[in-house]
Amino acid sequence: MKKILVLFAVLVFSFSALARPVKLMVYGDSLSVGHHLAAEDSFWAKLEVALKKDGYDVKVLNYSKSGETTTGALHKVRGALQQDPDAIILQLGSNDMFQKFPLKRTTDNLQKLITTFHEVGIPVLLVGMEVPLTETPEYRAGTRQMYADLALENELLLYPFFMDGLWKEDGTPIGEEYFLSDKMHPSAKGVDVMVKRIVPVVKQFLQEDVLSEN
Repeated sequence: MKKILVLFAVLVFSFSALARPVKLMVYGDSLSVGHHLAAEDSFWAKLEVALKKDGYDVKVLNYSKSGETTTGALHKVRGALQQDPDAIILQLGSNDMFQKFPLKRTTDNLQKLITTFHEVGIPVLLVGMEVPLTETPEYRAGTRQMYADLALENELLLYPFFMDGLWKEDGTPIGEEYFLSDKMHPSAKGVDVMVKRIVPVVKQFLQEDVLSEN
């Protein structure tokens, strides 16, 4: 019981030291923006609800766009900085893979984004994606290694697969109700699974990389 009280006191002190809600920006694509979903059913909105429920005073900013590539994200990074975020969840790369961008280009773009945020003291949580089983084993392994290397080289916390929990190991979905009719984007029920899976990592990120700096 004493350990629980001490942890709660640390959380309260950390957030009160910041004196305002933490502005946590989700910088991603259609998977986080809430493609064809009501705003309240989107990933960024449900993430905020989940974090607040656990006692985190946060404001989750949506800076995601359907169809966004790492190249497009680089072009609008100044707009992201103008919103003065305290931390970034960087969820990009899916559309690069869909458009068959060379991995080096995606890697370079992600590195530039990370560097841009780090230069102004904004911590980044890197979120990876998996390539469909229809792609070659080499390309699948390359994308996994890309995210792992970026996390290691930049000392980032990595959440390896944004849609973890929605796909079986054989590449089939856990259930049709977790996806929209396109069988690619999550339904509101699918978003619930994604949020539940990632919340512990986001909380770790906030505690270790955001609140500890304030």
